[in-house]
Amino acid sequence: NKTKACQTWIRVLESGRMRVRMRGAASLALALCCAGIAACAVPRSTRLAGAHGPLLQPRPLRLKGGGLPFGLGAAKDTREYKALLEESQGRLPIAPRGTMQRTVATEGSVTIKFFINYGLQEGNIVAVGQHAALGRGDPHKAPKFERVSGELWEASVEVPLSEKVLHYYYVVLSTSQPRSEARVSDRAISLAGLAPGDVLEVTDSFRSPKVASMATSCFSRAIFGRGAQEVDTETENTQAKHEDVLWANQEVVKEDGSDEVSVRFSLLAPRVKAGHSVWATGNAAALGQWNEGKALPMVHTGDRIYVGQLLVKRSDLPLEFKFLIKDAEGQVAVNEGGDKRKGTVGKGAVAALFDSAFVYPVATYRTAGVAIPVSGIRSKEQMGMGEFPDLKLMVDWCVKTGLQMIQILPINDSGEDPSPYSASSSFALHPSYIRPLEVCEYYEKTLGLDLAGIRGWATGLVAKLNGNLRIDHPRVMAEKGKLIEAIYDKVGQKAAMADPEFCKWLEESKSWSQTYAAFKVTLAKERGFNNKFHDCTTWRSRASDAPAITDPMGAEFDPVARVYFIQYHLHRQLLDATRYAEMNGVALKGDIPIGVTRCSADVWAEPRNFKLDRNAGAPGDPEQNWGFPPYNWDEMHKDNCNWWKRRLKHMEQYFHAYRIDHVLGFFRMWEIPSRGGPGEYVPSKGLREAGLRNLRAIQTASKMLICGEDLGNVPPEVPPVLTELGVLGLRIQRWCEGHTWKYDYLSVAASSCHDCSPCRLWWNQEWGSAEGWYNFFIGKGQCPGGPPDWVIQKIVNLHLESTSMLTINPIQDYIDCWDALRSPDPKNDMINVPGSTEGCWIWRCHKNMEDLIKEDPFNGFLKGMVTKAQRGHAY
Repeated sequence: NKTKACQTWIRVLESGRMRVRMRGAASLALALCCAGIAACAVPRSTRLAGAHGPLLQPRPLRLKGGGLPFGLGAAKDTREYKALLEESQGRLPIAPRGTMQRTVATEGSVTIKFFINYGLQEGNIVAVGQHAALGRGDPHKAPKFERVSGELWEASVEVPLSEKVLHYYYVVLSTSQPRSEARVSDRAISLAGLAPGDVLEVTDSFRSPKVASMATSCFSRAIFGRGAQEVDTETENTQAKHEDVLWANQEVVKEDGSDEVSVRFSLLAPRVKAGHSVWATGNAAALGQWNEGKALPMVHTGDRIYVGQLLVKRSDLPLEFKFLIKDAEGQVAVNEGGDKRKGTVGKGAVAALFDSAFVYPVATYRTAGVAIPVSGIRSKEQMGMGEFPDLKLMVDWCVKTGLQMIQILPINDSGEDPSPYSASSSFALHPSYIRPLEVCEYYEKTLGLDLAGIRGWATGLVAKLNGNLRIDHPRVMAEKGKLIEAIYDKVGQKAAMADPEFCKWLEESKSWSQTYAAFKVTLAKERGFNNKFHDCTTWRSRASDAPAITDPMGAEFDPVARVYFIQYHLHRQLLDATRYAEMNGVALKGDIPIGVTRCSADVWAEPRNFKLDRNAGAPGDPEQNWGFPPYNWDEMHKDNCNWWKRRLKHMEQYFHAYRIDHVLGFFRMWEIPSRGGPGEYVPSKGLREAGLRNLRAIQTASKMLICGEDLGNVPPEVPPVLTELGVLGLRIQRWCEGHTWKYDYLSVAASSCHDCSPCRLWWNQEWGSAEGWYNFFIGKGQCPGGPPDWVIQKIVNLHLESTSMLTINPIQDYIDCWDALRSPDPKNDMINVPGSTEGCWIWRCHKNMEDLIKEDPFNGFLKGMVTKAQRGHAY
């Protein structure tokens, strides 16, 4: 037996393509020892694959460096799964380092034949990519497909092997049915392992925005991914880059005379719960011959794309296959719906790639969330308004009630303006959201400082300010400012700047923090003598002076360092809340104002991005003048919208989804000359092209789910573009037809929002509308006053049962479902009254979150409604 094992392993290592099963790590070590081969030839990941699991089936997937396509750790909770793998032959489709490696060709070229099924009456289909063969990003220069028959289209391109990985997406060029693929998940073909002259056949499926939107970080990082905790990743598919996935060694295949082709699967499976894994099964031996216990595990190349590979004899074609998802114990969690898939390979091809999306038995996923401004969260530890750490309490409440998303208003620095939509920076966070007590705790732990005096001062202010019904913004800002200044003085500039974590943050944020700090210091000076300080284009200093202003050896560095100090701790506290949300399967949804103010670090630093001779607004009588400069999209596109990309990458640290305020402004904006005169829509035509160009630029800048506030006078070009890109629109029942069961799937259903009255107040203020709603949706008896809690329950339930992907309702409407928890006066539940400044942006929830979390009857009732509406079910 030892001799046999030795000879077997020699053959494996020499040929790199023998199929071998061996029981036990001991026999492997013994065989290697007998063969005189050093144990280091076997990668550590192979030795950890299991004490008894056979490890090899070298023919299928190859990864550079010999990595395994399936990660199994040593945690106790995976033992049963490992045993299952052993019973099912534990076939991990990767060989140890060196057994199948060869020099990857980078000279010469290969032919790629694309096939795609798409129903199209007129027009054409093109595959667009940055390579010259795919039009260098221009759909009109990309190769046009030819209709083979029916809905099958074909095109061939020649690509140099030096390209390594080919990235592309599909565009439908048609006057009646124009459409672009939703570009959330990266569509890529690795050429590594192919030889010059090889022919690769690629059979693609057009990616629906309904499916692609589920691959955003809203789901992959938070709701399903749960923060990629180690306990989950141990049983998930191994991560690999596209370029590290190698095609089977065709030279070896040809040398032994076998007539085999390499078949690779590329599967978009966006709904995979934490700890679960994706597998392929089918009629081939390498796929387990439909035995789920012997299915082929796949690797995860990112963005919920899973790749698997095998060698198939031509005589066994067509190949039949399907996919399945297993849980952390190795049990099948869900099988694909639909018929068996079939794939074949043309005579001249040596390899084939089949791209598709997982067919879930329940085609769509729907979930629910809550909308609340951070400032409006009430807790026992805050100082007169909601703070970033309070988001953790919101997460705890969401877990109790079955909600999976928290939507907040903008949190950027808006200076003294309480409106969160008056941003003075697109990057910096508002100082009001900081919790000084946590800053004290940080330095007590890291530096061992005695901050008892400042801690007592802060605790006193918590008691003094927390009893307020409304937010006193000026006082909160002033008191917190004094506290943070005192903490900084106690820590000292030298110690603060020497903190390794602080230094790391400063380095990573320097693309905006340096300019922002210089802006804040300059603004403070300009206020002393410039009566037009609110317009930074009138300032004496320019953004080009920022390096001098922020010079650590300069005279102004102390106030600069203080700006850094508070932004660092805001970042820490928000990021901590974000990670807590992820670990609990809750996504955070941010908000992007449609513009920035003239007194902003963005306008000061990059004025070319804005039309400073105009103001944005809206037509009407009277005309609305919002006072901020419109975006200069033509200028922005000159550097591929770099400002937007930086902004969204920064935002992506904290959020999994975001709402675009007035998304119509990405298609056209009502622009009013600053010096007077009538306004006009810009552009006045070509809205589809403008919207696609602008929204696609920001969609590809991050992995966040995009939602757009598309209320008001919506041009007909807007809804198709939003649908095409997978941007969710907004549906507020009282402002549309109200048939929640007919809402578009790619939409957010909301019972109300921050710009209108909560449902209970609406019922009292607009009796005629409320009576009409009652007669249509209930139709029994006389319309009640109040209204009673069962009416609000009906409204909320209609939204939970809607056909929208998301329903996000304000916390006021949820609380009003329970009579005993309602606020004393619904008039106090308004957040903002558009067109007014009195009483706006000062709302606080009347219930402490610590107390609301303990309201078990209410929380259980709400969770029951969410569950009954089938929201939050991954499979």
